[in-house]
This record gives sequence, structure tokens and C-alpha cells, in this order.
Amino acid sequence: MKRILTVVRDDNDEAGETASRFIDACAEAGIEASPDMTNAEAIVAVGGDGTVLGAAATSIEHGIPLCGINVGRVGYLAEFEPSEIPHLVHALGSETFSIEERATIGVSVGDVSSSAVNDIVVEKVMSQRIIEIAVRINGEPLATYRADGIIAATPLGSTAYSLSAGGPIVSPELDALVLTPVAPHSLLSRSIVLAPDAEVEFTLQGERPGSINVDGRHLTDVEPDTPIIVRRGIPNVRFLSLGQHPFPHAVREQFGLDHA
Repeated sequence: MKRILTVVRDDNDEAGETASRFIDACAEAGIEASPDMTNAEAIVAVGGDGTVLGAAATSIEHGIPLCGINVGRVGYLAEFEPSEIPHLVHALGSETFSIEERATIGVSVGDVSSSAVNDIVVEKVMSQRIIEIAVRINGEPLATYRADGIIAATPLGSTAYSLSAGGPIVSPELDALVLTPVAPHSLLSRSIVLAPDAEVEFTLQGERPGSINVDGRHLTDVEPDTPIIVRRGIPNVRFLSLGQHPFPHAVREQFGLDHA
């Protein structure tokens, strides 16, 4: 590879310094790394998981792989630590890396649509009031949740908001959708793991509106009785990997299990 797009968290001095080290190391290896998208063959995001998620949209749009250099707290999506920059640069220059494809998830409501790497969240707008969310799977009614919201997550996103709401940790190598209610006032409070080709329809009941968030970013508000369609996204997101941090290792690191 000869050209790398860098995406850097701009409110973190350590991220800026790490990005400079990466760019300098690339230059020494004959690789041009810069914020210029022109003819880029891969994306390297420097920051945390949020920075990687932000870069993922560009990765999917242009069909090029990405990876992350983690700065600060432990990152689940950012595979590389700053100390591993020489290994990453060597792999980029010699193309001795692997590509790991991970499922995305898409949402459409009316004429608005988007896709996510981690999750789609339908949640309440008024902090003091819960909402009622009717759920249908492949056209069949499942349940109506009275809750703060509901999360539809990819396996990769199962360690994010879904996990904090009580959802399972799912290997990112699996192809599935995970539904997790948020603070439900219901007997059905557990997550449901669905087949990857399932189509899920959320509809708000009653008079209270809701909000749709995509990977933590607000997409749109939604009124009651408006169908919200969630299904597997197309295409996948492609991660550049050296295979140094397999799934069990990543889980141990994220949750500090080596020190538990």
C-alpha cells in the first residue's frame, strides 16, 4: 500500500501526537499517510472506538479496509496500541495483513435510512416517560415493550450499549442480530438473538415520540405508528488485522479480566 487516509480524534493531544508518529513512520517506509482521501487504499483511525466508528462510514462508502490505533482507554474496535505502530506500518507496506469482514446493521424510517457498525437504538425523547415499542420479526408479532428504548446490535456491537443494558457478548465472527430492551417494564427483559436475515419492525405505540440513534449519533425523531425497519446492512465493514488480538484477548482486555 502506498496511500493511507488518517482519521484523528481532534480533541485529544495524545491522539495528535500518535498520529504524527504514525505518519512519520509511514514516510520512512515510503507510504504517504494524510487526511487526504484521494486514492487512499486503507484508513487508519487514531483515537478510540468512537473514532473508528466515525471512520467506518468512509470505509464502507469507498470499499477500503480500516483499522484503529487506540489512544486512551482500552479500545475494542481499535486493534493496535501506539507501541505497535512499527508492526502496523510494516504490514501496510508489505501487505502482510488479513481482512476481517464484520456485519453491519441498517435502519429505514420513511425516506430516512442509515447503517451502523455497532447498533441502532430506538429510545424515548422525554426523560421522565417510558415509551411503548411494538416489535415484529419477519412480519410476525413478538411483543410490545414498555421501556426506555430498544437496541438492535451487530455481534461486534454486542459489547457496547447492548452489553450495558444486559445483553450477551457475541463473537464478531458470528452473523446475527441482537435485540436488547433498555430498562424494560416487562416480563420479557432478556435479549433475543436473531438470524442474520431477519427483518425487524419497531413501531411506537401511544402518543409519545421517540428518537433513533445510529452508532451513538442522532439520526431522526420518529412519531408513533411509523414503522421503523431494521435489517442486516449491506455491505460489510472490512477491518485490517494482524490477528494479534483474537476475540478472547479483546474481551479480557476490554473488561480487565486479567486483573480480576
